[in-house]
Amino acid sequence: MNSPNREVSGKTSALWIAGMLLLIWGVRMPFLRDREYDIDTSTWLSAVIAINHYPDKLWTLLNYTDARPLTVVPLLAGSWAGMPVNYSSAEIIGLLLWTGTVLLLYQICKLFAGKSLGLVMTWSLALFLGTICHIFAAYNSEHSSIFMVTAGVALFFLYFYRRWTSPAIATLTGMLLGSVVYAKFQNAPMGLLTGAFLLLAMAQRRDWRNMAALFAGCLFPTILVNVFYGSRGKLDVFWNNYFWNYFYYSFTTQFSSMPIAERFSPGRVVRFIFYATSSGIYVLTLAALAATLPFLSFKKWSSTFRINWIPFVFAFLFLMLSIYAVLQSGNNFEHYKLFLFVPLLIFVALFLSVSQPLVQKYAIALLLLGGMAQTAVSLKYLEGDLAYDKRNDTDKKVVGHIVAHTRSSDPVVVWGWRDGLLVSSQRPMGYRDVHTFHFSMKSPLVPHWTRDFVEDMEENKPKIFIEAMIRDYSERGHLFLPHDKVPIVREYVRRHYELVRELDGVKIFHRKETPAISLLR
Repeated sequence: MNSPNREVSGKTSALWIAGMLLLIWGVRMPFLRDREYDIDTSTWLSAVIAINHYPDKLWTLLNYTDARPLTVVPLLAGSWAGMPVNYSSAEIIGLLLWTGTVLLLYQICKLFAGKSLGLVMTWSLALFLGTICHIFAAYNSEHSSIFMVTAGVALFFLYFYRRWTSPAIATLTGMLLGSVVYAKFQNAPMGLLTGAFLLLAMAQRRDWRNMAALFAGCLFPTILVNVFYGSRGKLDVFWNNYFWNYFYYSFTTQFSSMPIAERFSPGRVVRFIFYATSSGIYVLTLAALAATLPFLSFKKWSSTFRINWIPFVFAFLFLMLSIYAVLQSGNNFEHYKLFLFVPLLIFVALFLSVSQPLVQKYAIALLLLGGMAQTAVSLKYLEGDLAYDKRNDTDKKVVGHIVAHTRSSDPVVVWGWRDGLLVSSQRPMGYRDVHTFHFSMKSPLVPHWTRDFVEDMEENKPKIFIEAMIRDYSERGHLFLPHDKVPIVREYVRRHYELVRELDGVKIFHRKETPAISLLR
């Protein structure tokens, strides 16, 4: 705080970074629990179980992962390395990705703010991650997404500050940025922005060879995936599930009834982003610094803006797109807010680097105080266990039935949004979507999903079909349709399955020994 611009040796900074990472792991591990804190974690774990079961690994990876294969790949790698497919393993892998993100953030901040300020910004994130609430720690698509996007931003700044010039690196950077959409669709604008500014920086240097390599690398992942689907005559499956599904999710009211304009209203920003025990103090601290530092350092950064405008404009737009990613869908899912922290820290670090020493001193003090206040709040909530949920009692009964009447290799279909049943029973999903709320939407894609459902049921022949879409049991069970309200699904289940048991309202069907005539014929 007294001399934020002092030189720090490479050895000293490495020791500080190592200490931060040890802190994150040392604080988090005692709070590790093998339980579902976010239903999305069950979605990704169920996909791993399916990929490990079905022989066509690549097809399963691309189609049984909710169109987010790169979210599942780290978990899949963990399972192939011998880790059990459970919630503790998933959280450990998520923490590994955050470790990588912390290292990348330090590399970014060090480029324009120096090692000393870079360590302060990284320490701020490390402190937050060490005591992060369970809903944030639970593995989700943001973990891999943020790591990939941060890696892309790091490569952009490394090029801008002339740390690399190789076309091979440009190609790999393009492939990385072209792949972020396969971790999460909301990443696409941030990936496009990073690629566009990297192309702009290359164009300023007339670096045409690297521009061509970067552009080719960006296109390569999507071309490759399209060739794969096209070779199987399933190109429409790719575009329906990877693009149109998330286009309707993001830009219509099919999934969220919140009007598009209201999603970005100041009232919602305050309620959703700032008014939250999980991160409210920390986000408010970073937002306060982001709002004031550009004005306090205006004289210095504006004097060189004409020749050094790219980092500042990029950091601002990158921050705006992270806020857009959080708000745009209209759903108040806590894990969306994870997109905010790295862009806020980069923005603050950039303007802090051009601030006067006195401003730096008080800004760092505010940052550390806000971080410690958030830590105190987070520790309070980490100590408690989850409240009793009567649905867990039903889960145990249903899982018990699944385990008793199937082998580990028998696929199971859960109609509803109760993904944890497949994780607890360790059974592969028999239908490519582990949850079936899509059938309740007024979407032009429903006929395509219905055909996918029947095709998967015919090919995989799940031994058990569970009707879990009931009120107060399935996630949002009061909003979505049970299977008997979807005519083709109802008819398929009637022909091929028989009701054998009902547990707390959950209906369990077993496949008939002699299948009836397929609906596909």
